Amino acid sequence: MGKNLSERLRPTDQERALYGVDASTQTALLEIADSFIVGVKAFSLGLTSCLILPAFLDDPHAAFADMAGLVAKVSTLGKIFDGLIKHAGQIPDPSGCSRTLADGIVFTVHGDTPKDPTIRDAWPDSTPGNANWIYVYGNGLTKTGWHGGIDAGGNVSGFDPETGNAVAGQASTVTTRAAAAAAAYAVAKGDMRRVQDFYRGGPIGGIVNLPIS
Repeated sequence: MGKNLSERLRPTDQERALYGVDASTQTALLEIADSFIVGVKAFSLGLTSCLILPAFLDDPHAAFADMAGLVAKVSTLGKIFDGLIKHAGQIPDPSGCSRTLADGIVFTVHGDTPKDPTIRDAWPDSTPGNANWIYVYGNGLTKTGWHGGIDAGGNVSGFDPETGNAVAGQASTVTTRAAAAAAAYAVAKGDMRRVQDFYRGGPIGGIVNLPIS
């Protein structure tokens, strides 16, 4: 026998306000906020420990042609992520510890090859050196800041996972597994043994915060 939890999971107007959205918000943004709200509620009920969702599903070549619209969209997206942490911070962790759900939140933002960060006009698909990247919110378990990147001149650098130091000209494919391992380290709450169940690469102490021994 199952139990219908739709009413307990459905977003309310009050919860949407916490995320800075309402019924008039652009559909793509509202869907992200509603997904977060449902996800936090599902976490609190012990229904799941993971939420995977698509975002926008558009091809924003003309994003910089409407700066006012772009700024508004980015601002709302920031409020949505702030709302996620605030919402999760109101709910005790169902595992029974003294922390809240916010203390264990980890998320990544990733996808296909990004747009070229050095060209606004028609924001082309290709990136210098075919570079790719992932954004990770590690809740204190991953080191902050950029590891590798592309400068204004289009020069690509990667990174050494062991030290975090930049490596000029390094392809992003070299560090794909290390980057994924860093995200897994955050999900595993800093348990490297669990990460090593899936990762067989070298040390990643340059991109995660290891315990002080």
